[in-house]
Amino acid sequence: MTVETALDVNNLQQLDEASSKRNSYKPNTQSPRKIILFDGICNVCDGFIQFVHPRDTNNLFSFQALQSEKGREILQYYGIKCDVSTVVLIDESIDRVFLKSSAILTVCYYLNAPFSYLYSFTYVPTFVRDVCYDVFGKYRYLIMGKKDSCMFSINLRDKFIDFKSPLILDEEQSEEKEL
Repeated sequence: MTVETALDVNNLQQLDEASSKRNSYKPNTQSPRKIILFDGICNVCDGFIQFVHPRDTNNLFSFQALQSEKGREILQYYGIKCDVSTVVLIDESIDRVFLKSSAILTVCYYLNAPFSYLYSFTYVPTFVRDVCYDVFGKYRYLIMGKKDSCMFSINLRDKFIDFKSPLILDEEQSEEKEL
């Protein structure tokens, strides 16, 4: 049974102010992560996270929405402009950032076959791949739609870098009381 909780994107400003009091992002040098930053309201991006999670058999990936305060802290740390039209992969073990099609293909590289075979598309020049990525990114809301809020599956709690939000915690506490 999958339980999902909604995080209202319109209230992110208030949540960001509350979470900004916490420590800012620092790479985990003891146990480096591969962090996928994604557009939390995009159906395609959410679908990508839902696709990657069960196929991440080596438990390599962590997730964070680009719109969240922690997502912005990570982008700021690496000097990346906040652009919700792209997926970002941060590999802390090699201190490298992958953007757009390179991020998607690098994630696929770490998944089991046959998905890892998609990495062979890296032989297509980056500018060609990214033009296609940008065109799709420009029309992704029109093609696949978007949500009013980020949907977080409770099963993914441990996969998010910062899964703490008053809305999520309130929802969980009410579920625990019902049980």
